Amino acid sequence: MSYPKLTPWPFIDPESPPSGYVKVGESIDRAQSKTSTKLWHFFVADRHLIISDKEWLKGFNDEPGEYGHSQYEYPISGARWFVDTVERFFLPPDHSNAVPRGEITVEEEVDGEILGVTRGVASGGDYIPGYSFDNLNRIEHSTVMPEGPFCQMFEMGDPWLFQDGLFDLFKEIAERHEKGEF
Repeated sequence: MSYPKLTPWPFIDPESPPSGYVKVGESIDRAQSKTSTKLWHFFVADRHLIISDKEWLKGFNDEPGEYGHSQYEYPISGARWFVDTVERFFLPPDHSNAVPRGEITVEEEVDGEILGVTRGVASGGDYIPGYSFDNLNRIEHSTVMPEGPFCQMFEMGDPWLFQDGLFDLFKEIAERHEKGEF
């Protein structure tokens, strides 16, 4: 299915974000940190959750290196939706809110944007199952890879999500939003 595409947000430098961006957390993806630390920064700006990284890329053939950025954008209420939707994957199959058997993706409109949660066999890297938090209205964009026809899919492995605290971070962001902090 095709969804209308929204303009990507401008890339931000997570180490010096623009005025109006509130940093609400950070988390290290240990599975993807084999050669360098893969630190993700979480910001709230203009009623959106912005997930951003900054990674030093070595140059080739005596070329200088440069920083690369990846970034994902969701309505801030998507944090609660993500938590609730992932939890649906753990409900007994006969529960009325469980993800139906055989389904691996849930998609719903959240504050005018179509979001998804997908269960993947390698979302956390080679042989590491996990989930992706998808925004079907926004194109995957990065300074490392050319912009393509794919939607934004923030992929996270089960160990990062459930053992290293990323799921708890999403819960905390959702709770803070619901308390009116941002």
